[in-house]
Amino acid sequence: MKYKGYESVIKYSDEDQTFVGEVINTQDILIFEGNNVAEIEASFHAVVDDYLKDCCAEKKTPNKPFSGHFVMRIKPELHRELFIKAKHAGLSLNAFVSNKLSDVTLCK
Repeated sequence: MKYKGYESVIKYSDEDQTFVGEVINTQDILIFEGNNVAEIEASFHAVVDDYLKDCCAEKKTPNKPFSGHFVMRIKPELHRELFIKAKHAGLSLNAFVSNKLSDVTLCK
């Protein structure tokens, strides 16, 4: 499910005989539950809305879904090889690596 830019995964709990969801594209922990589709969707919307209200009340910036920035440590030799390949392709290193990652993850 998606709501206000936040995404969730939902699993069924045999133990509790209910559906349990978790917002997955934020670093904060947001959990919700429901017994059917309507309840789980309403619970998901409520947890996101409450989270945003709480952040506002605490004058805290909500942890937004991922920005697209991440730091990665690699061997200097690989860094150099990627840089050279990017230049040969007429791309920045970021664009080159982003394209390669997209090839692996989006084009299955």
